[in-house]
Amino acid sequence: LHRVTFNQPECRNFLDQVPNGKSPYRFGNPAKGIGRLSPEMFGSIPNNALKFFVLYQRYPSLGNAIADLETDWHPSCLTHNDLKLNNILVHREWEQFSTSSPPDQSMVRLIDWERCAWGDPAFDLGTIIASYLGIWLSSLVVDPTIKLEESLRLAVTPLQVLQPSIAALTQAYLTAFPGIESARPNWLKRVVQFTGLALIHQIQAMIYYQKSFDNTGICMLQVAKSLLCRPKQSVPTVFGISESELISNPVIP
Repeated sequence: LHRVTFNQPECRNFLDQVPNGKSPYRFGNPAKGIGRLSPEMFGSIPNNALKFFVLYQRYPSLGNAIADLETDWHPSCLTHNDLKLNNILVHREWEQFSTSSPPDQSMVRLIDWERCAWGDPAFDLGTIIASYLGIWLSSLVVDPTIKLEESLRLAVTPLQVLQPSIAALTQAYLTAFPGIESARPNWLKRVVQFTGLALIHQIQAMIYYQKSFDNTGICMLQVAKSLLCRPKQSVPTVFGISESELISNPVIP
């Protein structure tokens, strides 16, 4: 979908059409920092959740990284903009599918397209990778007496179990869309940064809907900070292999 709509003006023009005076395809730039706390928010957010905003303000580099990502936003194709694992349906008989299967018999379907718009493809891939990392982070053994590094190591679902799937997903993406690297030389760096941004969005969802920000949220914020501020160094952590290995070993269809 990214590849066939990439830099296609007719697709962009279609999305810009405004039925009844309002376009349903306007999502905007998701690379926004955390806004200021309003008096209304103080009344709706529990005290322990306010710690997130305190920690966020403590790291100027985090806000700067998000600001740079906002500046480097390149809307260039149709994007889903909510590409989480629970928005991906896999056919119950997926093992019987092959590359020669008819187009109307898709092995995978994406649902919940309410946020689809003309956007940046790196955001979609970063969002789904963050969904994988969320499985790892939600399984952490967290306790005030345990250091962050130890909590990450003691996860019920270790990151090492998820890394092969994350790497295979990214390599399959590169196989399906081989031109993205030449069109966006810093593509992988931005994917990693958008992964960190998506983790922050997950934290915000926990705060606003579950009214919670616990030690798991603190660990998630630390990981998000590393991805946003040190994307190059974070590649082996996310994918389990180096950038050169990831890019030079595409999936053969």
